[in-house]
Amino acid sequence: MDAGSNPASSISFIIFQILCEIRKIQFLLYSIFSGILLSLGWPTDGNPMYLFIAFIPLLYVENHLKNFCIFFLSFITFLIWNATSTWWLSYSKRVDGAFAIEAYLSPVLLNSFFMSIVFTFYSWIKKHIKSKKVGYVFLVCLWILFEKMHLEWELSWPWLNLGNGFSNHTKWIQWYEYTGTLGGSIWIWTVNIGLTESIVKYEKNKNLFSLYRRIYFNIVKIFFMIFISHLIYMKYEEKKYGRFVDTLILQPNIDPYNQKYSFSKKKLILKLKKLMDQKISKKSMMILAPETTFPGNGNKMPIKNISNNEIVSAFRNYLKNKSPNTVFITGVELFSLYKEKTSKTSFPIFLKNSKNIQWVDIFNSVIQIGIHENIEYHHKSKLVPAVETFPYKKIFYPILGNILLNFGGTVMELGKESYPTVFHHPHDGVKIAPIICYESVFGEYVSNFFKKKNAELMVIITNDGWWGHSEGHKQHMYYARIRAIENRKYIARSANTGISCFINEKGEIISKIPYGKEGVLYDRIYLNNKKTFYIKYGDFIYKISLLTIIIILLHSVYSNLFVKL
Repeated sequence: MDAGSNPASSISFIIFQILCEIRKIQFLLYSIFSGILLSLGWPTDGNPMYLFIAFIPLLYVENHLKNFCIFFLSFITFLIWNATSTWWLSYSKRVDGAFAIEAYLSPVLLNSFFMSIVFTFYSWIKKHIKSKKVGYVFLVCLWILFEKMHLEWELSWPWLNLGNGFSNHTKWIQWYEYTGTLGGSIWIWTVNIGLTESIVKYEKNKNLFSLYRRIYFNIVKIFFMIFISHLIYMKYEEKKYGRFVDTLILQPNIDPYNQKYSFSKKKLILKLKKLMDQKISKKSMMILAPETTFPGNGNKMPIKNISNNEIVSAFRNYLKNKSPNTVFITGVELFSLYKEKTSKTSFPIFLKNSKNIQWVDIFNSVIQIGIHENIEYHHKSKLVPAVETFPYKKIFYPILGNILLNFGGTVMELGKESYPTVFHHPHDGVKIAPIICYESVFGEYVSNFFKKKNAELMVIITNDGWWGHSEGHKQHMYYARIRAIENRKYIARSANTGISCFINEKGEIISKIPYGKEGVLYDRIYLNNKKTFYIKYGDFIYKISLLTIIIILLHSVYSNLFVKL
């Protein structure tokens, strides 16, 4: 302290500094609280009501701090949410059996970072926009674009897109047949923003009546949409007459780490036939087995001359004897050989007794086997980043090498399908949308099977045993319920270790086999050719959001230039 300084003013300065530090701690606690609320609201055991208040502490913090602090504190919020809601990713293992911690940390850290960038950018833009309401509109639209980007780019990870948060309360979101999950994201943000504004305005005017009125109005937003959804639910009628498919789902319950690649072809064929024998009959059926069921510990199946393959022939002969009008749909690992490189995923190999290099593409696929020679197949299109595909390989491969592919059973990039393919049941003419694992998280991608190919039902094959008895397989199954609502189509879901199930057009689980249990599930699937609003127009909300953001940015630039002039 200087000799001439005022002791009283110095003490005041010290008190002010202490209060500032306390306030920073307060804001930090608010950010942590937002992350906890988001986690408490997430499926499968979470209550989505928490999602309507989860962003209030973070939005309150944003109203009082600068951009750098906003980035840091929002990162804490999103890190807690990502880390706790997708902790099951830590169960992933490398090819050598060691736990692949990078399979957990990479999506958690990257997704938290991207979310923080989005939120900080909104905060920066809002400070350059005169109207606070326009700033909030910008936030909602920017978040919608972020979620849409997560559905389309190579680093796709739409697992925590906000609209998925209602997958365990499907009676609340029957209107997803119009909006898809992006509508749920808008619902969450508008309520959170409305409640935050109620608090901020109360701090300024201390008007208790106004606070209660605003809170009441935002609560009405919640229950009005739930009420609308229940009306749709009650009025919706499943037409359980006309065309249908008797369906048999197999759940072989093979451990993906310790058994999957040790089973021989013959052992796998025998195991699946034994399961089929429990319910197969002479009438026309559809039998469904999980993702990558074959070839076991043998070589992957060549696409060339696939109808003569040992596995295909074994099941064709089985169906001829047991049920000639039945088709068997199963997951397989296929490959194609070429004389030259045909795609960015092709890699070179040397074949025995050949001096020339051959190029090969490997696919995670699904095939349909019937008694006829024609074999239909579809390759997985939406590949899991860092497991089945190397995102932006030209940029990251020189830095990271194969570390991103060194778990999940393979170190090779897979080829992928470029357009939707439907299967045709040869006896009944049924058009089937074959969805493989991760693809079931992508709303508009799935709806294209019904929009472009006129599919009448959906089958999902998956292997959710990579993450053990955790929330992972439960969340994945719950998200499938949203696809049923968006498209109003029945779903037959075959999961290697569970949960295999039937889901109706309302997103309700009709029957299921629990995780970790071998068994079969039999039911009748009803068909419809109806095209919902979502099938016709997909994620139209993102287009409106993009246009709105462009208008806001152009108006902001114009206004600032006009003021300077």
